[in-house]
Amino acid sequence: MSPEPQTAALRAVAAASLLLALAGCSVFKTNEETQAVINQRVVGTPVGAFFDRYGPAKRREQQADGTIEFAWISAITATPNSGYYGLDDRTCSLKIISGKDGKVITASIIQDMPGRTSTSRCLEIFRPA
Repeated sequence: MSPEPQTAALRAVAAASLLLALAGCSVFKTNEETQAVINQRVVGTPVGAFFDRYGPAKRREQQADGTIEFAWISAITATPNSGYYGLDDRTCSLKIISGKDGKVITASIIQDMPGRTSTSRCLEIFRPA
């Protein structure tokens, strides 16, 4: 095979990958409304109370300045109809930073998948009842 068809094939694969990546970017965008709701519900609360209510952190990392950074992902549960994989992958992921006093300083959206009833799983979780 000559180098020209290989180059064209690689370009086609790269272009297709780029299009898929751009299409998926909406999943990683932070919605200002959702971020505002999260800030209102989470910032200032004790980090232990957050994890008691919403589930444990997936990662905990002590920072040099005394703050603690957590990676939190909402629960992944079995779907009622078991679907293709049997798991509900509609998740919300946050980067949470707590201060030396143990209270949440920031809770930034990392990933917000479409929810069960809306376009934001994070909004479904943190919206006031």
